[in-house]
Amino acid sequence: MNTKRSINGRIDKGSIGHNNRKFIAPNVDKNRTHENITLIKKDIQSVYHELFDKALDEYNAKQKRKDRRIKNYYEHINRSKQEKPFYELIFQIGNTEDTHCGTPEATLATKALTDFIKDFQERNPHIRVFNAVIHLDEETPHIHIDFVPFATDQKRGLSTRNSLSKALEQQGFTSEGKNNTCTKQWVESEKEQLAEVMKSYGIEWEKLGTHEQHLDVLNYKKKMWAKEVEVLENKVECTQHRLENTERILRDADETLERLDSEYAEKSEAVEKLGADIETKSAELEITTNQLEINQQLLQIKDIDAINIKHTVLGNKVTLSAEDYEGVVDLAKNEITAEHDTSEKDEKITSLTKQVHELQAEQINWRDERSAFKRTIERLQSQVSRLTNELNTFKAKYDRVMQFIESLGLKEKLDNFLHPIKNIKKHR
Repeated sequence: MNTKRSINGRIDKGSIGHNNRKFIAPNVDKNRTHENITLIKKDIQSVYHELFDKALDEYNAKQKRKDRRIKNYYEHINRSKQEKPFYELIFQIGNTEDTHCGTPEATLATKALTDFIKDFQERNPHIRVFNAVIHLDEETPHIHIDFVPFATDQKRGLSTRNSLSKALEQQGFTSEGKNNTCTKQWVESEKEQLAEVMKSYGIEWEKLGTHEQHLDVLNYKKKMWAKEVEVLENKVECTQHRLENTERILRDADETLERLDSEYAEKSEAVEKLGADIETKSAELEITTNQLEINQQLLQIKDIDAINIKHTVLGNKVTLSAEDYEGVVDLAKNEITAEHDTSEKDEKITSLTKQVHELQAEQINWRDERSAFKRTIERLQSQVSRLTNELNTFKAKYDRVMQFIESLGLKEKLDNFLHPIKNIKKHR
């Protein structure tokens, strides 16, 4: 005869910190945490890149306005008021009375939950699981399945985007009103799948008529407290992600500033070298000008008059001695050379002066860019400080809540909220 056990299943926002025991809740037995079974563990951001990067690139390429482009889809969904970065399914076989951790019944339930997850991804092609853990350090074995839903061939926004309702519709679950949504249908379908797995271990699904409005006071308080803790944890996790992203941006800004400083130093050195070149060329110009003045003095009339001129019988031709003729030729050559050299140097000086002005303008631009990056870094540092303070505030608030609960001697009651004591009958 098969053993009958209930199946408790629901969809929730989830908390990776709680599931992976980065955060230890009061109902957790730390001495048994090592017994937990991690079935799947991936980085959620890498999953986002895998699922959405291609669609994101296509979407951004179509946007003419830069402010409509999405830099990071994971961060975009984190800020969304409609969609959530991820969701969580929780399934539990039995209860504390018939399937308490450490018993043979709990061992069979654990095997069934382990087998259940094996085909989960295959039968849910629009659900990507990135974290799955079976907890054995609480009262009853249960599994947390964290996943990212993705709908394909979408007309609005990204062609592949995060949408639980659309993803489930593509898997054949159509909402039929508030009392029979696609998520409720999906959870019930997965319960059926789990029930089939349980049969192989001699466990029959005992269906209970549990409804939200029939929850007793303790179960209701347990649920409300759990939601508050999850909200707090999610705020801390989101803040940590924001802090990590800000630190990455800050490192990139530092590297950019270092590169700009190096380029600025190179430009400054080039400007200084050009300044030295200008001084050298100016000195050369001064020497050339002096030489030109000397050449012009040599061509003055008094120098010509000193030449011995002889008139020929044939006309007004002037006859010079060979020595005087060479002197005149030399004077003419010196003058032409001096003028040509002076013109060439003037062109060089003009060119160099233009280069200096251009480099000085470029130097000013580099200085402005460096100042802008410094302001950016200061703003980022301020943001990091603010986010760090926010994170510390979240942690301090949670610590105060726990201290307050313990100071009032309510820790035991809190544990009962999480796992009702055995003498409280569950509604069947």
